[in-house]
Amino acid sequence: MKPIVAIVCDTNQQGPHIYHQVGDKYVQALVRCADVTPVLIPALENPIAAADIFAIADGILFTGGYSNIQRHHYGEEPAPEGEHEDPRRDKNTLALVKAVLDAGVPMLGICRGLQELNVAMGGTLYPRVHEIEGRMDHREDKNAPIDVQYGHAHAVSTTEGGLLASVTGESRFMVNTVHGQAIRDLAPGLSIEALADDETIEAVSVDGAKEFALAVQWHPEWKAWDDQPSTKIFNAFGDAVRGHKTKRTL
Repeated sequence: MKPIVAIVCDTNQQGPHIYHQVGDKYVQALVRCADVTPVLIPALENPIAAADIFAIADGILFTGGYSNIQRHHYGEEPAPEGEHEDPRRDKNTLALVKAVLDAGVPMLGICRGLQELNVAMGGTLYPRVHEIEGRMDHREDKNAPIDVQYGHAHAVSTTEGGLLASVTGESRFMVNTVHGQAIRDLAPGLSIEALADDETIEAVSVDGAKEFALAVQWHPEWKAWDDQPSTKIFNAFGDAVRGHKTKRTL
């Protein structure tokens, strides 16, 4: 049996109904590049206990999403009316991040997942990084074809000797950019793994983590099998998950 990676769902209101959902691109990347079995975890009002998730899961993926973390979680005033938020996901993921690190379960964070890691550990965010002087607009053009939206947009430079540099074997490579928020104050216990040329933090790792704990701001899951750094990130995560499963079964 292949190892299992749990993914906490987004919630989405469609008419009178609430749906729990995960983008197919994350599932495909896990199956094709990490060689694991994805399992979706609903974002319930009363979250499933972390211990129950860890009883079946050998790793956790914190995905990106169209919603933003509610600003009160990092000390900001509420967002303007109409901003897409997902309080149920916040309630589930922010607590789960801490439990994952305490339990030593391998984790990979992507986009919103990086922001969740930073906020859960006491860091803050720029709600709209494109409004900060000197920063580029990291958002996608929603009118462009999807392959353009998720195409390479800028370079990142990895930290010498860091986890990401070790995983990818690269000091600098191109990534896509599909986000409006970004790390402002780095949380205690996190280290920078990559920066964009405008100094936006693009990847972080957890200091002294018991297992693989990496998060990136871009979207390596998008056709990960066609992009060498992305493939290597998911390969490394899959290897960590397999190693964790082996230790659990000894």
